[in-house]
Amino acid sequence: MYGQAYPDASEYPSDLSPSTQAPLSMYTVPSGQAYVADVAPVSSDDFFSKASGSHPADTVITGSKTYYIVQYNHRVALLNSADVAASTQN
Repeated sequence: MYGQAYPDASEYPSDLSPSTQAPLSMYTVPSGQAYVADVAPVSSDDFFSKASGSHPADTVITGSKTYYIVQYNHRVALLNSADVAASTQN
């Protein structure tokens, strides 16, 4: 479970410093629990603003990993789609 979804460091151009992420250590999703995601998984991404002076133009880095956005204990959380089993129920 994550609070943000950044691309892997290897997916950044060499002139940009990769943002880092780590799983949220205080939360876990026990095996067998189900959460509702009402949209398809979203790609990891990061944004660098020209206004911040860190890059000559606004730049969006899009990663290859995808994440489901879920509500967890009244908070928004991201689950790596590779770490969960998705099912469709009507």
